[in-house]
Amino acid sequence: MKAFLSAAAGLFLLGTSSAIAQDSTFSDAQREEIRGMIGDYILENPELIEEALIELQRRAQQREIEAMMGAIRANADLIYSDERDPSFGPDDAPIVIVEFMDYKCGYCRIASQWVNEARETYGDQIRIVFKEYPILGPESREAARAAMAALRQGDEIYWRFHTAMVQSSGPLPSGRIENFARLAGVDIEQMQADMEDPEIEVYLEQTYALARAVGADGTPFFIINGQPVSGANRNALDQILANELSAVQRAEAGSGE
Repeated sequence: MKAFLSAAAGLFLLGTSSAIAQDSTFSDAQREEIRGMIGDYILENPELIEEALIELQRRAQQREIEAMMGAIRANADLIYSDERDPSFGPDDAPIVIVEFMDYKCGYCRIASQWVNEARETYGDQIRIVFKEYPILGPESREAARAAMAALRQGDEIYWRFHTAMVQSSGPLPSGRIENFARLAGVDIEQMQADMEDPEIEVYLEQTYALARAVGADGTPFFIINGQPVSGANRNALDQILANELSAVQRAEAGSGE
């Protein structure tokens, strides 16, 4: 009976007690008795409420992740194959890491260390794609426009400029952005001219729309081979990357047999 009450109480708290209430196996009197017993059991075991709330949260998070993954699949071409994106690594790399980021985001600064380590450690096994997603105000927007303008001067120039800005802290006024650009080897005059190109604004607006479509309501937001990770969650990033690397190794071992 205790096991039944525990299970029934859990169902009750999770909102599925209606199944008991509607079960034709029980009479009206029996259903009323069961509801009373469940209520008493919950009062005697209040920890069930916490357990049920945790389970509800887990289910809600799972539904959110599944919705994100569906949106990612639906927008795969825009996520992985937009030639305007800064991209580093072989086009046919088995693992693709996409990051939606903002230069004024402190968590992006933390995440950039993980991105750099991944690039150095795994080399041609991964491709890194940055999505300029400036959502933290005018300075973020100007920094993103400057970065996209710098990209036109070469991938490695962009990488140095991007890294300097994303690893900085504090305000990003125009003078500081230009200083980072100068140290990265950017032609400042050309960058300033290219920043006025309407195509850069179009790109930023389209990236914003894509981010919203896949559920990226903050930065950083990662997609690793179709799997989303919100925030600078290093444990989650490491786990997904390790799983994907293991899958690649198994596939390579299988093809060699």
